Amino acid sequence: MYIKARCPVCGTDVYHDLYVHVQKYRRLGSQSHRYRITKMEIQDSQSENELVYNILQSLENTIHNGIKIEVLTGILKEDYGVTEPCCRDLIEKIKIELDMYCPDMETLYFV
Repeated sequence: MYIKARCPVCGTDVYHDLYVHVQKYRRLGSQSHRYRITKMEIQDSQSENELVYNILQSLENTIHNGIKIEVLTGILKEDYGVTEPCCRDLIEKIKIELDMYCPDMETLYFV
């Protein structure tokens, strides 16, 4: 799962790839479950530009003229584990990198 953070040294946006292991257990005498985080670590850190570049390299054949923003958001969330607030920022960067515009706020088109 990628989360966005600010570098304390240079002030730029950095994306951390978190590994979170969650354990599910049931309370005695109850049907309800509880969850407990047993392990959390940062596996990788990338700048925003590096992450966008890596995503664009693998989505080269997927991004097309007229792609819906919600489809692209779903791809980022499912395939890359990017959180919802980070998706909006990354889609803005993708729009800039690929010279795309979004007149109806739902669909991306090439210029």
